[in-house]
Amino acid sequence: MSSPPRIAISLGASFMGYATHAGFMARLHALGVRPVALAGASAGAITSGLYAAGLEQEAIRQTVLSPRLYLAFASRTKWIWHQFVNVFKHRHPGFLDPKGAIAHFESLVGTRSIESLTDPKLMITLSDLSKNETLFASRGPLATAMAASSCVPMLFSPLEFDGRMCTDGGVAHETPVDPWFKDESIDHIVMHRITQPQGKPPLMLPGRLLDTIAASHESMTRQILADRIELARLHGKKLTLITTTHPRPSPLFPGRLKNCYQLGEDTAQKLFDTELSQLL
Repeated sequence: MSSPPRIAISLGASFMGYATHAGFMARLHALGVRPVALAGASAGAITSGLYAAGLEQEAIRQTVLSPRLYLAFASRTKWIWHQFVNVFKHRHPGFLDPKGAIAHFESLVGTRSIESLTDPKLMITLSDLSKNETLFASRGPLATAMAASSCVPMLFSPLEFDGRMCTDGGVAHETPVDPWFKDESIDHIVMHRITQPQGKPPLMLPGRLLDTIAASHESMTRQILADRIELARLHGKKLTLITTTHPRPSPLFPGRLKNCYQLGEDTAQKLFDTELSQLL
């Protein structure tokens, strides 16, 4: 009898998509799926960090449904000073100071390092603004990596990680997998993405501009995903791409995160029923 495949799961970037990812991972966990490796970008970095750190599933659920999580990204902002004075001192400014997020994540996962997590091992992506490249972090302070990977450009100021000024890990690698292609301890890669349904275009110009940026990024992401699927095939890795689609969560309606969590659970159940149950 052959051994079950060693599964690695990558959780993609999505604004406030951490609740959806958490529901996805919770259902897989309940079904007995234990990944040997976990990766995340942006919102995916938050959920993957909480899971890899060994938090109980109910504790993760309470964390991702609480407004305290997204409010932490603005809690240490020096209003007015940061927006109108501090921005002139930095080459890559942001509207909000996200340092409070580091403290919040440290209250949850402590001051442990990424390399100390081995069951599963963890990888978090960040975008290095000084070298203009993606950093696939497998070492360094966990809480800082989780926060820095989630810093949406222009909305949040970059954070220092490993001596580099870093921002949103989903800029070039929305669902990070590249280092796994040559990892002999991984057989099967699962990528979980979160997308938004097409709706009516925004009425006002700022909304339409943001909508255009989002559509352009989605086009780029789909091309990169197609390339990653081909690379996985060339390296002999089985790759499964699965998507959860729902309206973009909003800080104004935190109660909607419960529905996102449930939809993530539903996606995980579908993945298990159609594919993973036959392998495990």
